[in-house]
Amino acid sequence: MNYRLPYKNIFGGACAISVEQFRQVNGFSNKFWGWGGEDDDMANRIKYHGLSISRNPANISRYTMITHEKDKPNPLRFEMLRSGRSRYASDGLNSLKYRVLDVQLRRMYTWIYVEILNT
Repeated sequence: MNYRLPYKNIFGGACAISVEQFRQVNGFSNKFWGWGGEDDDMANRIKYHGLSISRNPANISRYTMITHEKDKPNPLRFEMLRSGRSRYASDGLNSLKYRVLDVQLRRMYTWIYVEILNT
């Protein structure tokens, strides 16, 4: 993208959030599928809970996106974003159902392999 944002308030790519903040906003929504909307929903959750989003200037931090094919866009993503606020307290970490299959401590991260269960 030549280090240009496609829109002013974009949220996604490389982000950092503390465990406490992630829990406070109830994590990511479990309702999004396909491409698009989940990162903007997270930005909305962050702002709704009174947290701020800061972006370093390009001379401090720049990222190169890994080349990838975009998934099929979710046709409901804009409606999901509009109605997101009504789900912040009920859709996220507290409604995620999963089973841990494997945990591996790696040098720079912990790899956790899970099975997502039907909700």
